[in-house]
Amino acid sequence: MFYDQAERCYAIVERLSGAEWRWTYYHALAQDTRGDAEAAAASFRKIAAKASDFSPAWWRLGEAEFKAGRYDAARDAWSRVRSLPEPARPASKDSGATRVPTASISAYATLGLARISLLRSDANVARELLETVTQTNPAFGPAFRLLGSTYEALGRAGDAKQAIRIADRSPGFDPYVDPMIDPLVRESRSSTFLLQQAASADINVNAAWREYLIRRALEFDPGNKDALYELASMLRVLRRYDEALSLLERHQREAPGDYQVVADIGRCLSGLQRFSEAESVLRRALQGQDDANTRYDLGLALDRQGRLREAIAEYQQALDRSPNHRDARNNLGVAFARQGKVHEAALQFERLVAVDPDNADAHTNLGAMLLTEGARERASQEFRAALELDPNHARAREALQKLEAGSKGPGLRER
Repeated sequence: MFYDQAERCYAIVERLSGAEWRWTYYHALAQDTRGDAEAAAASFRKIAAKASDFSPAWWRLGEAEFKAGRYDAARDAWSRVRSLPEPARPASKDSGATRVPTASISAYATLGLARISLLRSDANVARELLETVTQTNPAFGPAFRLLGSTYEALGRAGDAKQAIRIADRSPGFDPYVDPMIDPLVRESRSSTFLLQQAASADINVNAAWREYLIRRALEFDPGNKDALYELASMLRVLRRYDEALSLLERHQREAPGDYQVVADIGRCLSGLQRFSEAESVLRRALQGQDDANTRYDLGLALDRQGRLREAIAEYQQALDRSPNHRDARNNLGVAFARQGKVHEAALQFERLVAVDPDNADAHTNLGAMLLTEGARERASQEFRAALELDPNHARAREALQKLEAGSKGPGLRER
């Protein structure tokens, strides 16, 4: 990350290597990172002339031209990308972990072309481009988000809402996985650079790669508390609670006043079904961090110990602090149902569906309560809504079948 020195080194190597374009490429990356778009564009033009079938060079040239406001040149570069093959990716030498691209380079180029079309007020062309790319790259969140904006520009509010919902369920913006950067990442000894790269890797798509990078950062900087906490948080999300707990306890020994770490220790204990210990730790966390998540987690620990009324109080406190806390809202509804308070439970699930309309479990739980209240038609609508969202939702399918056969509805699902 010493870009001035890197540029000087690359300039020397360029002179020594003659026609070897990869050093020019790395030089251009350093120029681009420093914000020198003109120099980067000139470098990428040279690379494209030498390696005319290397699509990342054309894609980056398009990015540089776009930043400089040369939209015709950007369009030409990105159009060239769409006619070229996906670049080969280097094989892993020191680890089985490799970064998986969220979308093809052609998808990123198409996204760029759509951006140009929108800038030129040609929303229909943008729509055609984005509809095509989202069909072939169904996990490409940025394209769905831009498609939502495009539908808004065309006055198609319903389609815009649906596209944004898909974007919200997709990985966040994942930078293009440039095969030329991978060797730099594997060579790096900079914990800052490695953590930067890890942060851009979506945990749902690239968990193994992200873990590899964070562990590598800790290898070179064992005292880096940010890396330690990042790894622990990731392992907890992946439900590897034993490993996460060990790292969090180590972090706590080094930074005993961090109440977020205390709360995360409580969550790991809950994940390990050590609910009594989790309760004690979470109550301690609340002394310094009285937020919705910690209240919810305390409620969950109490719930699992059979202390339903205390759990309900904590779920309600979580919702006082964050009215749209989805898990607290869901578990409060389930708790009311277990108490026989069917109407109160239905109200909670109705509120949950309002804030989280793509939650198939919420629709199914609401349908179960409506069925108990005798509202068979509305219950059927909710079960069908769940199945539209998730055709493989077994509880919703079973409930609908039983409803049509005149039988009892499904059980409820907690979070």
